[in-house]
Amino acid sequence: MPMKLYAHPDNYKTHKAKIAAKYAGLEVDNPPNSGAAVTGKIPVLETSQGCIFSSTAIARYISRISPAVGLYGQNILEGGMIDSWIEFCTHELEVPLCTWVLPVKGVFPEVPEATAQAKEDVKKALTVLNNHLLHNTFMVGHTMTLADISVCCALVDGMRLVLDENFRKPFTNLMRWFNLCLNQPEFKSVLGEVTLFGAKGGAAPKKEAAPKKEAAAKKEAAPKKEAKKEAAEKKEAAPKKEGKKDKKAEEKKEEPPKEPTPEELEKMKKDKLKKVVKEGGKRGVEIEGAADMGGLQFFCTSVDLPEGDLDLSLKCVEAMNAKSDPSEEERKGGSGHIGKMVFSAGVDQLAIVAYVPEDKIKELSCEEWLKTVLGNFSGEVCSATPSYCTGIVKTNSDKGVFPLKIREPMILEANNFLRKKGLFPEDNGSDDDECVFGDDDFPS
Repeated sequence: MPMKLYAHPDNYKTHKAKIAAKYAGLEVDNPPNSGAAVTGKIPVLETSQGCIFSSTAIARYISRISPAVGLYGQNILEGGMIDSWIEFCTHELEVPLCTWVLPVKGVFPEVPEATAQAKEDVKKALTVLNNHLLHNTFMVGHTMTLADISVCCALVDGMRLVLDENFRKPFTNLMRWFNLCLNQPEFKSVLGEVTLFGAKGGAAPKKEAAPKKEAAAKKEAAPKKEAKKEAAEKKEAAPKKEGKKDKKAEEKKEEPPKEPTPEELEKMKKDKLKKVVKEGGKRGVEIEGAADMGGLQFFCTSVDLPEGDLDLSLKCVEAMNAKSDPSEEERKGGSGHIGKMVFSAGVDQLAIVAYVPEDKIKELSCEEWLKTVLGNFSGEVCSATPSYCTGIVKTNSDKGVFPLKIREPMILEANNFLRKKGLFPEDNGSDDDECVFGDDDFPS
C-alpha cells in the first residue's frame, strides 16, 4: 500500500519528499486537494504505521528507508554533514529567499527594506555554497544525498523568478551543480523543465522596433535626391568594407594553427600527472579520516582530474595508497590499508580502478568486485592483479551510456557488492530518540 503525502503539489518542500521517494524507489501518492491531518497543518505523510508531519522530517524519513541508496550518506559522519547542510538551507537560504520570492508570487505585499536585505543574505548563502562546490561534485560525499535535494529544491523558485543572469554569474560552481541536479531523471520527473529567470530573453528588443519604423518613415519622406545620394554613398562604401573584411579573412586563413612542440607536450603531460597525484594524495588523507571514523574497510569514490584516463586514474589511486609522512606540512596519501574503488569520468569513457590491500585479499577478490560492477554496464576489465584491477565503460550515445550518468549507479553497485559480502558496516542504531524539527512559519 503506497504512502500518502498530504501537501501542496507545487511547493518546493513537497518536491523534496517526492524526489527522495523517486531515488528510494518508493510509491508515494500526493492526492489532489490534499487536506490536513494530525495537527491540522500540512505537509503530512500517512504511512501504515502512523503519520509524520513537517517537510524536513518527512524527507529524512523517506531518505532513511533504503540505506543502500545512500541518500543519508555512506556512514555516520556523512549523515551528520547532511544534517548540517539541511539546517543551513532552512535558516540561511530559505528564509531570505522566501522573503524575496513570495512577494513576486503575490503571496504577500513587498516590503522594499526587507527585500533589499534578503538579496544580500541570499548572496551570502550562495557564496558559501559556491565555495563549497569548488572542490565537491555533490554537497556531501560523492553521490546524490538529501543535502543536494534540499538545497536544489529551495533554489528552484528563486532561479525561475528572481535570480537573473547577472546575479547568477559569479556562482559558476553552484550553477554547474544545480544543472547537474536538474538533469537527473528523479529531479526531472518531479520538477519538469526549469527555465532560469531571464533565459527567455529576446522579447525586449521588439520594443525597439517602433523607433526603427519612425526612422524608415523619415527616410521615405526625405527628398528623392537625398535618397539617391545616400544610396550612391552606400554603394561606394560597400566595396571598401568588403575588401577590408576579405583581406582580414585571408590573413586569418593564412595563419596555420599552432601545434604544441614535443617539449611542450611533454611538459603538459608532466603538469597533468603532477595535479593528478596531488588530487590522489589529498583524497587519500580524506579517505583515511572518513573510513577510520566510520569503521570502513573499503571505500568507493570518484576523482576529477584524470578525466577518464585509465593510466592517470591508476596513478591517482597509487597516490592515495602512498605512505603518509607525518613530518610533512601537508599530509598526503595514507589510505593504503583501505580497499577502494575509484571512478573517473571523461568524455569518451568511465575509468575504474579497484584496489584490495594484501591483508584483505582472502576476504574479497579484487577482480570479482570489479567484474560485478562492470557487468551491468557492458564494461570491460583491462588489467587484473590480486591487489589492483582496472576497467572501463565506453560512452555509447545510442544506448544512453554516458560516464557522468552511470558513475553514481556504479558507485552504488560497488557498495551493494560489499554489503552482500558483509564488508560494509550498516548503521543499526535506532532513530527513536531523534528530535524532529518543524517547518518555519512561511505561507505554503
